[in-house]
Amino acid sequence: MSTIEHRKVDDAIDALPRGTYDDTEWAVRVELAALHRACALYGMSDLANGAIAARIPETGHFLLHPYGMYREEATASMFVTVDEHGTPVHGDSRWVNDGALNLCRWMFGTRPEMHWFVHGHEEPIVAVGSTEAGLLPVTQPAVYLGHMLGYVEFDFDEDAAFAERVCRAFASFNVVISRNHGHWSMGRTAGEAFFRAYFLLQACDIQCRVLAMGDPHLISPERVAAYQAQMYASPHYNYDGVTEWPGLLRKVARECPGFDT
Repeated sequence: MSTIEHRKVDDAIDALPRGTYDDTEWAVRVELAALHRACALYGMSDLANGAIAARIPETGHFLLHPYGMYREEATASMFVTVDEHGTPVHGDSRWVNDGALNLCRWMFGTRPEMHWFVHGHEEPIVAVGSTEAGLLPVTQPAVYLGHMLGYVEFDFDEDAAFAERVCRAFASFNVVISRNHGHWSMGRTAGEAFFRAYFLLQACDIQCRVLAMGDPHLISPERVAAYQAQMYASPHYNYDGVTEWPGLLRKVARECPGFDT
């Protein structure tokens, strides 16, 4: 018989009253709920695992989901507000995942300009992260991500040595693949975090398909550099999610309304 004491998860997603939060925090909560549901709509989900979090401006606080909440059921009132030490505020006693708390402390503590992140375990990303080569220059999304993508060895025991490795990676890269585990995609906005997570998934999915056919055509380093320069110089495209995010909000409101409650 197992001697492990399991945490009680029933009522994990019960929400606190709307009046608990000021207008600034509520606006972040609405957008965070939309980001959860957008990720679910595009297949970025792993049951109750993974984490999507946001910083509340000028407070030192951040928002996390109560452990047990699925992304497609997220609402603005469901999230748990946590301070920079990982302690819930508003008298909230709901369970939050220790790994997600660590990510908030490490990521938001290392990158003050980043206010959002998506952490997931999507299968194509895990597959690519489980190869020595990692993400290859096979597609335009891979070229877009290549210069901002780093890697770190995953360790289930998130000790001080692991924290140091992860914080070094977060300091240098906007997207980090955790080997054999998943990814962390940071953004200054919700749209930017989604944009990076979405195109990482697309790039890894296509790479898996290409390699399954056995004859990959890799973009040369010279062409990668040229493409990156051309992409960021183009007046016709944005690479921060600002173009896509309003449409994503409309899609979420249309296909899974109720996130803003």
